[in-house]
Amino acid sequence: MTASHLPYTRNGLKFFTKRGGLSSVEVEGICDRAARKYVARKMGLGGGGLGMPPVVMRVDLMSAYAQHLRDIIKERVAHPTHYDTPLEGFKVIVNAGNGCGGFFAWDVLEKLGADTTGSLHLEPDGMFPNHMPNPEDATAMSLTRGAVLSRGADLGVVFDTDVDRSGVVDDAGAAINGDRLIALISAIVLAEHPGTTVVTDARAGDGLTRFIEARGGRHCLYRVGYRNVIDKGMQLNADGVETHVMMETTGHGALRENHFLDDGAYMVVKIIIEMVRMRLAGLEGGVGGLIRDLEEPAESVLLRMDIVGEPKSAKQRGIEAVEAFKKYIEEGKLSGWVLDDCGDCSVDEGCLVDNNDHPIDVDAYMYRAKFYDESQRPLGWVHIRQSVHNPNIALNLQSCVPGGCRSMAVDLFERFLLTSGVNEFVDTSEVQKFVK
Repeated sequence: MTASHLPYTRNGLKFFTKRGGLSSVEVEGICDRAARKYVARKMGLGGGGLGMPPVVMRVDLMSAYAQHLRDIIKERVAHPTHYDTPLEGFKVIVNAGNGCGGFFAWDVLEKLGADTTGSLHLEPDGMFPNHMPNPEDATAMSLTRGAVLSRGADLGVVFDTDVDRSGVVDDAGAAINGDRLIALISAIVLAEHPGTTVVTDARAGDGLTRFIEARGGRHCLYRVGYRNVIDKGMQLNADGVETHVMMETTGHGALRENHFLDDGAYMVVKIIIEMVRMRLAGLEGGVGGLIRDLEEPAESVLLRMDIVGEPKSAKQRGIEAVEAFKKYIEEGKLSGWVLDDCGDCSVDEGCLVDNNDHPIDVDAYMYRAKFYDESQRPLGWVHIRQSVHNPNIALNLQSCVPGGCRSMAVDLFERFLLTSGVNEFVDTSEVQKFVK
């Protein structure tokens, strides 16, 4: 059972076996079986799961987990003068956002010698009185930046509620989340595993692709959803494609060396180890220097369109809208738009469909398409997807040209949303407001 970055009324259940986390389809199967057993029991039928109760064991997992993280840092830093306290002389700010990440300050960093004075919101409070515990949250990153600069810290760490996502702030106060975090982890891992593939969701920027390729890596763009990204990495490894990094632009990520688990604390451990190694090697500057050459988009915009009508029909309506976009492109009704693909990773049709022998089940429909203006100049791309959790459709737009996002939105609004009939069951007012 896990806390959630969603409103305080929601918690989550994550299911694991020895091989790792279960996929969305597998979880749906478990829920369906549980529902059937519940109904059978209520009706007094057989198969209700009565019988010998399971043996329940209480285990202090958090102490063992914190010790595990400390051991990894000590072993991989192998400090020549103080092995057991390799973080002596380092100041690290932890912003847990009143989620569950406070343990990282007192049970990991401080026990390794770090000074965590000035850390923020370490005590759990499910009402989140200060800001949302989210490495994408502007307030969370801003407060962490302020604490890093005021304390002269070497690093700031921001966790989400249940610590499966993270972001950092370098010693200069620069926020490292989204594409920047993926670039930083990729730079570290590519030095350890040259040529590895990095899987991300298809909202990652073209600059990140060039960053990874410049270091000898390969970039596979795939479906949004951290489970999708991790499952794709596992699939590629099974197919013989060495893949060590799987990360969403939200900060959700997993590494092959960590059993493909989405673990924000482990990601931070990787960064901390690199930070210490850089100082031992006499290198100036913080970890932010590793991504100095990352090219970032001129613009990046997120728009949402609510699906109107009966909530029970929202999922099917969302599929219809997203599929209509793909069909318009394939039928030549949207000149200038081209469905993106990632052929080297057996992914095509807008980074959605696997064309290998064992495709991963689709849990939500989405496509990424690039846009070229009349002179065949690339303006950027749009990613359209149905939400898994809410009755809406998300539009991510990214452009390398100032004003490019608006140009793409205008074209999409006038030549697709208004002419395809999608606007009859989708509220396009947010897009309309943006284009005007």
